[in-house]
Amino acid sequence: MRRTSRIVVALLVSGPLGACGSGSSPEEARPSVLVTTSAAAPSPPAAARSAARVSVAEALSRYVTATYGGDHRYVGDCAGARPDPRGVCSLEKATVDAGTVYAVGAPYSEVDAFLLLRADAAGWRVVDDHVPPEMGGPTNEPEPDWFKGLDD
Repeated sequence: MRRTSRIVVALLVSGPLGACGSGSSPEEARPSVLVTTSAAAPSPPAAARSAARVSVAEALSRYVTATYGGDHRYVGDCAGARPDPRGVCSLEKATVDAGTVYAVGAPYSEVDAFLLLRADAAGWRVVDDHVPPEMGGPTNEPEPDWFKGLDD
């Protein structure tokens, strides 16, 4: 019986002593429970979320993820981008065919591709891309009409 008494006493004392280390009362040492109420603002309906227009930056980011792979990321306009081996930036080049042409590539490096973006009801999207041949190299595909008028 004596051993059982010591166990009970140890359990009764250990609760308040656990709170002593932090300088708080046993009530304050208890984990708090987050209570949510039904009065919280509901999230917008799915139709409203999908109706959000895609920005140029989002369209370029999606292109980078799909084309360059998951280890690369879109870092924004090349003018403000810092050197980043996994970064891809963009530079607006011209407005043609009711769209805008952007050059994309690594910051402070050569252009990898030219993209034609157009806006529609859903926002901006990449409608075509062109990867020019390397200097003196063979042309893999015909040059698109929208690219022919561009000045480098």
